[in-house]
Amino acid sequence: MEGLQNVWGWQPALYLFLGGVGAGAFIAAMVAYFKNGQKKSSTVFASVCAAAVCLVVGLLLLLSELITPARGLMMWQSFSNFSSWMTIGAWVVFAAVIVFVLEALCLWDRAVAFVSKGNSSFGEAVPAMARVLGIVGCVLAFCVAAYTGILLMSAPGVPLWNTILLPCLFTVSALDTGIALVEVITFVNRKKEGMGEATVLLLNRGVVALVVVELVVLAALLISMAMAPAGESHTAAVAAQSAALIFQGELAPWFWILVVALGLAVPLVASFVTLRASGEKPHIVGLAGAMGALIGGCALRFIIMLAGLHADPVIDTIVQLMG
Repeated sequence: MEGLQNVWGWQPALYLFLGGVGAGAFIAAMVAYFKNGQKKSSTVFASVCAAAVCLVVGLLLLLSELITPARGLMMWQSFSNFSSWMTIGAWVVFAAVIVFVLEALCLWDRAVAFVSKGNSSFGEAVPAMARVLGIVGCVLAFCVAAYTGILLMSAPGVPLWNTILLPCLFTVSALDTGIALVEVITFVNRKKEGMGEATVLLLNRGVVALVVVELVVLAALLISMAMAPAGESHTAAVAAQSAALIFQGELAPWFWILVVALGLAVPLVASFVTLRASGEKPHIVGLAGAMGALIGGCALRFIIMLAGLHADPVIDTIVQLMG
């Protein structure tokens, strides 16, 4: 891997979020696609397009971490060290982007009609192609979601990140935020086409399960770090200090408000409300839950990165993002 910077900026945290939400959105879209009997819909098509855009932007942010980002566009040169997790992840994301785009084309009626004009057999093969690409895309999407955590876990010298619980946390969060993105698209598209009551209920049941699992994994991660025997090693002391930053230190207000309250509690309550309503039409409560999940998922990545690096000035990071 050539030309890596030594200092992590805000781009990796945003990449981790976009990579996760893009991967989760594709999986959620494919669940809806297969649940509805592989019926094409504008909501599924828009969700797949949004997933591809998230991955493309995330990949560009990853390339921006190179000293010479322009050279990073020639991936076969800059990402050639396959003993590096960043190299492996970059190629997995690149492959996922290609599959996502091809799946979007298969779900786009105009594109299929245009190509089928000169070749009617192609139009007949599109449904089968969409099925295969959907399955392959889900496998790649799951790998991308897990990789967003593995990338941090493989970074040396950061005890908070060096645990298998981090890829587990980021994978669950990716699925949760992916469903949230699909819910936002469904709400925006509500006047044109519904996803079907069964699909809406399935996605909201998924949100409930994922939020519970995410809470358990997040608690296990932070408690295991906080209760590390600080007197035994410097690594344990640093791990405990990172956890303290999140629980009760500089990052605590952001963690409890953005991650726990807005990112987990609000989506959980919104999903329960939606399940009780059991209707096909998206509700404003569901939109609020989805937006909370997206904000909380993004905040989670920044907080985990900042706590691991012991970067106290959170405000400076926000100013960089807004500047």
